Amino acid sequence: MNTFKILFCLVLISFLGQAQEKAHVISHQGETIVTDPSKGSNSYKRTAVFPKASENIRSIILNLKFECPDKMRCADWDYVDHIKARQKSDTTVYEIARMLTPYGGFFQKDWGFEWHVDVTDFSLILRDEVEIDYIHTGYENNKTRGWKVTVDFEITYGTPVANPLAIHKVYDGNFKYGYKDDPIENHLVPVTFKAHDKTAFSKIKILQTGHGMDANGCGEFCSKYRDIEFNGEVIDHKDLWMECGDNPLFPQAGTWIFDRANWCPGYLLQPDEVMLHTEAGKPYNLDINMEAYETEKPSANELLSAVVVEYEAPNAKNDVTLLDIIQPSKKLIHSRKNPFGGLPVIQVKNNGSNPLKKMTIQYFIAGEKPQKFNWTGHINFGDEAAITLPTEVFSKQKHGKFHVVISKPNGKSDGFKADNTLESDYERPDIFPDTVVVRYKTNNKPWQNTYSIQNSFGEVVFAKDSVNMKQSTVYQDTIALKQGNYNFKFSDSEGDGLEFWYKAKDGRGEIKLLDAQGKAIKQFGSDFGSAINYYFSVQPDMSYELDDAPSVGVFPARTQGPITLDYFCNIPSEVKVLIVDQENETDVVENHLYKSFSKGSLTYDLSYLPAKRYYIKVFMNDKEVYKNRIRLKE
Repeated sequence: MNTFKILFCLVLISFLGQAQEKAHVISHQGETIVTDPSKGSNSYKRTAVFPKASENIRSIILNLKFECPDKMRCADWDYVDHIKARQKSDTTVYEIARMLTPYGGFFQKDWGFEWHVDVTDFSLILRDEVEIDYIHTGYENNKTRGWKVTVDFEITYGTPVANPLAIHKVYDGNFKYGYKDDPIENHLVPVTFKAHDKTAFSKIKILQTGHGMDANGCGEFCSKYRDIEFNGEVIDHKDLWMECGDNPLFPQAGTWIFDRANWCPGYLLQPDEVMLHTEAGKPYNLDINMEAYETEKPSANELLSAVVVEYEAPNAKNDVTLLDIIQPSKKLIHSRKNPFGGLPVIQVKNNGSNPLKKMTIQYFIAGEKPQKFNWTGHINFGDEAAITLPTEVFSKQKHGKFHVVISKPNGKSDGFKADNTLESDYERPDIFPDTVVVRYKTNNKPWQNTYSIQNSFGEVVFAKDSVNMKQSTVYQDTIALKQGNYNFKFSDSEGDGLEFWYKAKDGRGEIKLLDAQGKAIKQFGSDFGSAINYYFSVQPDMSYELDDAPSVGVFPARTQGPITLDYFCNIPSEVKVLIVDQENETDVVENHLYKSFSKGSLTYDLSYLPAKRYYIKVFMNDKEVYKNRIRLKE
């Protein structure tokens, strides 16, 4: 056995020898969730059995999965859903997670998505029998649309980072915002707690989203700040605002690209966490203050829940956790950054009381040569960091396992080795020829767009701005590339892609990557929000594959009658276009057939039809390849 194979086996044995003991507690298994329009809220309470209080828990990750229900279609609206927990032996209810549902009008029967949030701070109450309540809000039709929801608590056993001592509710409510006669600070009043005799540190954990719509767009579409005061001093200042154009769940049927007050449609809220320097046995004071705001006709609300969790001192001085592998990965939440070839990215957290200043990182694709990286930096206790590894990963195999092992935090033995290893699913990036053609058809606002190609080390090999570009015009650039891994990035400064149904006057553009013969290798959807990040690899000894699936786009999705269908395919085929009633797809209102058709724009005028919603369906050689909704005269 040669040296490489010996090293590979040793690393793999080391990796497999440190597996963590896990369990899954599933409170809701593929349940159909619908609204209750009579109340605007629908509760789904289920009892789940968690580990006993005597068992050590290292972490609890809540995995939330959405699918389209079996007997109805996906729901339409971006509603607020709450996941709450109550121990059977207690009356106190805690909001442990909050979901902002997506606009599901585009999603088909095979659609699904999964989100994750760390709820370890609730480990004191997630013990024995617990009532988990999934609360779905909203008023839409509950007979024809809903969600299929799975709530899965992934529990990792082992020594806690620190032993939890107490949990206190600080605020929990829907607070009016902007009312002159009843300011929000009348309700967000200071609270005082006395620290446990063993408390070494605490953290405040906050779930907060803005809702409602007054003349200024508050609270959903206006940016306001929040201050956290601890013992009379501001320890945290945050602008409650989130950009939505880079949402990994895209496209959606509604206004998914519009930035919002600390949330986006199709998003499991990640809580704000702030460390508190509490002292054992001593009282401490907390206060949350919102930016002062008044308006004549207020309707805004701040939906806010907050808890404080007190802990003993960390159980280890040197303890680093490998939280996630971001690239390469096949997790849906990382789908905008993958498939990937280039410099891997991992997420780590320092769980040791000492600042993390160095560690060793080993990484490899199974079957490839392992790499070793001696990382140096500075990560304080409780903080996370994304780390880019210095050596490219690429494999000729289409699929494989990517392994990462971290060790020796600060040159010492790790306090808990079982969370130092992870593997992810590697999917090889598309192979490209050494000559690439960028085909770009502008929409009506080309000045919003730029695009470039750069290698793994950030060297730009091609870049194009929007200077002198005309509306609704096709541009083609031919680029020669050397062997290596590349990223094609197409950016939109307004975050609304090359088409967006709400901005019909902006028109529709397209972006494709072709080979030298004009055949498509990669075709992108035009409704992408802020940017396209696409990774590919040029390997002279490997052949590339064409993207022979047809690219279809229909615009506008809301119309008084006229629509245009853009079609591009490498293979001339028999193409059939049907326009059908959304609620009864057997009711075909138009049927068009095109022989030996490969590319072009087709126009239809539906102005004679009744005002309602329709589907436009496209078939290639009798196989359905496209289906989307048209809102006619709405």
